[in-house]
Amino acid sequence: MARTASDETLRIEGMALKRGTREHKRMPVAEQADGSWVELPVIVLRGARPGPVLLLGACVHGDEINGIEIVTKFANATDLKTLKGTVIILPVQNPLAVQAQHRYAVSTFLRSPLDQSPADPWAAFPGDPLGNTAARVAYAIHTKFMRHADYIIDIHTPTTGGRYAPFAFMPPPRVGKAAKQALELAKIFGPDFILYTEKGVYVMEESPHVVLARQGKIAFGVEVSEGSHIHPEDTKRALAGLRNVMCKIGMLSGKVKKIGRCMVIKDQAVVRVNRAGLLQRLCNLNDEVKKGQVVGIVTNVFGEKVEEVRAPLSGRVVRVATFPIVSAGERVCQLGVPL
Repeated sequence: MARTASDETLRIEGMALKRGTREHKRMPVAEQADGSWVELPVIVLRGARPGPVLLLGACVHGDEINGIEIVTKFANATDLKTLKGTVIILPVQNPLAVQAQHRYAVSTFLRSPLDQSPADPWAAFPGDPLGNTAARVAYAIHTKFMRHADYIIDIHTPTTGGRYAPFAFMPPPRVGKAAKQALELAKIFGPDFILYTEKGVYVMEESPHVVLARQGKIAFGVEVSEGSHIHPEDTKRALAGLRNVMCKIGMLSGKVKKIGRCMVIKDQAVVRVNRAGLLQRLCNLNDEVKKGQVVGIVTNVFGEKVEEVRAPLSGRVVRVATFPIVSAGERVCQLGVPL
């Protein structure tokens, strides 16, 4: 991204945007076997007045489609006359995975799994222009877009078969000031739960918010809704959170409204079944459960009750399984462990 001396025209990847304009474009990032290209759709909203640069990413995993709904509704509802600064929107960060409505680009991964590992762009940041498909996609997202933003919010849902209460995940405290700044901004977004931890899958060194935090940028991810589904109430909640953030950082006028419980947690206890069959889940998102409470019942294919699944500790329900068929070891729910 390059600004002119007068800062009236924004130049980004072949687009020249004057104040108060918007543009859509597809950006080629990786060539396929038939000569076609993986193309990232990009939306840029250039506000009428100066201000920060915010990047909104969605659908880095192909079944996380509610994120597409959130960011496109946001783009269409934003009035450029009142917008200060610029919003870069990447509604589909993993196009090959979206085509399969799967977390990964399975067509590429199945054909050549060793060459295409890791298969997840989210776990391949800052990427590599000479790497595999996932690494090249991550490199394009980071180099062409993310590294130029002042603030980054990456929107996810759980993978198919699960649903989260509105939930945010932070860079780990070990990265320093940027992690604390991200935590404060996440509270403004207004989720029910905020994961702030030093360990686990959400703070891998190769994840974008961790890479960006080490560069001093304010970045965090959110989990909203359910894999492979669109829930209007979750979309509305996320849009309210984005507006809160933009008011806080000076991109929109207005007051920040209180949203969500904003419970900071250090971990999630995963509650799993030991027996297989049909799951009757007895807990819902945000429920407070006690240690030993029955949170699910499993019946086998003969209709016999084979297990009462009990909570290993007391806590609030952050995530629930939405598939009723379970094999041994699958999740029933996840419980937040307070910081």
